[in-house]
Amino acid sequence: MTATRFEKEQWVALEAARRAGAFLKASQSSAVIEQIKSGPNDYATAQDLAAERLVLDMIAQHFPGDAVLSEESHAQQDRAERLWIVDPLDGTRNYANGLRHFSVSIAFSYQDDVQVGVVYAPCDGDELFRAQRGCGAFLNDQPLQMAMPEQSLAGSLVATGFAYYQGAELHPHVETLEKVMNAATDVVRFGSAATDICYVAAGRFGAYYEAGLKPWDVAAAGLIVEEAGGAVSTTHGHPLDLLGKDENGAFSLEVLAAKNRGIQQQLIPLLATS
Repeated sequence: MTATRFEKEQWVALEAARRAGAFLKASQSSAVIEQIKSGPNDYATAQDLAAERLVLDMIAQHFPGDAVLSEESHAQQDRAERLWIVDPLDGTRNYANGLRHFSVSIAFSYQDDVQVGVVYAPCDGDELFRAQRGCGAFLNDQPLQMAMPEQSLAGSLVATGFAYYQGAELHPHVETLEKVMNAATDVVRFGSAATDICYVAAGRFGAYYEAGLKPWDVAAAGLIVEEAGGAVSTTHGHPLDLLGKDENGAFSLEVLAAKNRGIQQQLIPLLATS
């Protein structure tokens, strides 16, 4: 097998994801809230922080000079030539409540372009999604090929998320949800963006959309969708600036991942007015 340019980075991402995932699986029954972040619904468990340490320690061991953008302890990192983008536990609320739908997400970016993406769901089928730019996408070492090549939004199951919006802030998102529900087969909300976007890559969902995502939610999974033949953009259909920030200097991405261009183009008019 021919060696690829970022083969070692991919190996580190895979091994770190496996280690963190095994730890999370073994310790879920003892999950405790360790840190409140933006509000009572936005928190980290002790297991989030411990899984992050496992991942960052392995990156530091093999690539000590690389920059890291990680949800819990390195959430403000700006652009860097070599950048690791890490979510040690995507789906914290699911995890803390004993649900199995969560994952570890690790991406490696070189010169603002994600080159390696790994998403590991240790309890949700023990599924390991991975991709390397230009080399295809895989699920548990089997090539990912889009299942059910349905081009129509009407024949598709769509997934979404609402971040931590409540009250008046939630209203426009509910209005968008209604529009999509009227156009698609159904809309589901499972609570782990990285996992759900990988489900698009596997053809299980026709699309995933959400406003207010962070780079660590989409970096790895977005590459996996692209390498599986899908499309990733903003909800308005523009190229996604993964590390772009809003007027307040905060990460806040409006993301649309679709398993094909047909579904993407049918969703854009429904999402662009939100």
